[in-house]
Amino acid sequence: MNIYKVLPDLGNERQMKLWHKALRVQWSAEDLDWNRPLGVRARNLKEKLARVLTPVLMGEQSALYSVSAQIPTLGHHSEVPAQFYLTTWAVDEARHTELFARFYNRLGHEPLSIRKFPAGYIFQSQITAKDTAEWLSGVLVSEVLAKLIMEEFVRVDLDPVLSDIAHGILEDEARHLAFNHLYMEQRFYEVYEKSLEEGREAASFLRGKLEHVLSYAEPLLEAIGGELEEMDIDWRKMLASAREETTERLERSIDRGSRVADGSRVLPTGAT
Repeated sequence: MNIYKVLPDLGNERQMKLWHKALRVQWSAEDLDWNRPLGVRARNLKEKLARVLTPVLMGEQSALYSVSAQIPTLGHHSEVPAQFYLTTWAVDEARHTELFARFYNRLGHEPLSIRKFPAGYIFQSQITAKDTAEWLSGVLVSEVLAKLIMEEFVRVDLDPVLSDIAHGILEDEARHLAFNHLYMEQRFYEVYEKSLEEGREAASFLRGKLEHVLSYAEPLLEAIGGELEEMDIDWRKMLASAREETTERLERSIDRGSRVADGSRVLPTGAT
């Protein structure tokens, strides 16, 4: 039996603020107008879009499972504000899964099976981890890729419903990435505060996790590269952007956490 504190510590104001923001901006698939005419008419383009959306739907389902697994982990460590926030992240991923499942019905096609798209399954399997910081380092790649592909769907505007889905998911992803930074900065502060050596080891380990997951992103995108290019989406440019952005985000968390620990930066009020 797990024993929790009767009165939880809700003192991490930054995480609590993000939690309340997530509560206020929830939305539903039922908010969209699904009766609008499908923007993609050609049968071959529908099939190509169904292929392109396969790793997207796969990623949303995998994220739902992995986020849900982290909620009890945070509870065991009495990280209650973070645990609160992850409940909304799980809701986000469940909503995204429903949205794309319904969009496949709109297309009249099904996603590729795992047998026909092993790169997607292998990529998602590399993200899982028991430790929250390790998981966040891996899921950072998935979240940034999701952000980039949604930005492309907005730009090319293939279908009005898909564009609305992409707009909504971009708002959700912004919160996920904000939490990633807040949590990782806090973790690095705590580790560097213990010792410089431990901080450097943790940074090196999580950089390695990020690079490991990134190495599986290329075969994932390459598998649907032809379809993406036909939709005027440059998958190689997307991969380069994902590498640049994920690396920059992780390094920023490491730097800010380490500078708080050495006294050259003040941790925002209520962050501990």
